[in-house]
Amino acid sequence: MDSQAARLAQVAEVTEAGEWQRHVTARYVRQALDGRPGYGRWGTADGFPVLYLGRPRDSVIVEAYRHLVDPVEFDEPGDRENFLNNLVPQVLVTCSVNVNSLLDLRTALGRAQAELTMQDLTSPTTDRAAYARCQSVAQVAHQLNRNGIIAPAATELGETLALFMDLLPADQRPQRSREDRPWQRLPPDPRAGGIRHLSVVPS
Repeated sequence: MDSQAARLAQVAEVTEAGEWQRHVTARYVRQALDGRPGYGRWGTADGFPVLYLGRPRDSVIVEAYRHLVDPVEFDEPGDRENFLNNLVPQVLVTCSVNVNSLLDLRTALGRAQAELTMQDLTSPTTDRAAYARCQSVAQVAHQLNRNGIIAPAATELGETLALFMDLLPADQRPQRSREDRPWQRLPPDPRAGGIRHLSVVPS
């Protein structure tokens, strides 16, 4: 067992039972709890399927802004409003979870054993180096047959649960616990004043 695997094998295994949420584009709402391979903090496009869940609701809302709105640069403040008005409709999906064998990165000790910092966990979506470090940890956790990872959310408002759907036993798969809630427009950004990306326009 290599050194990284040996360190991660010592990280506490925890069980999580409770209600979690995620946002998804309306056209994919039927597959919202399936998970899929794709580039993300805990997965890669050619890797195993990951299902990302979050809590509380404000954290899920901010995550939507971080991925869909924050990376866009707007020339004028009104451009942001137009963008939000024309954003593809999203759906808030709520599910109940009862999962064991999770890698717990919520503690300083767990993060130290994984050699991850809070900066790695909360980095912008464009920080490929931080994503690579997190992806490496996820790959080893997957090799150790952990069912997923629970960690502080990148939003700094709550927690993230990343489930490895190819390892998750059928009786531990998340189940919808409330009616899906459509978002024709994203709810207001919970961050104070939101995040504004303005580019300088020559006069």
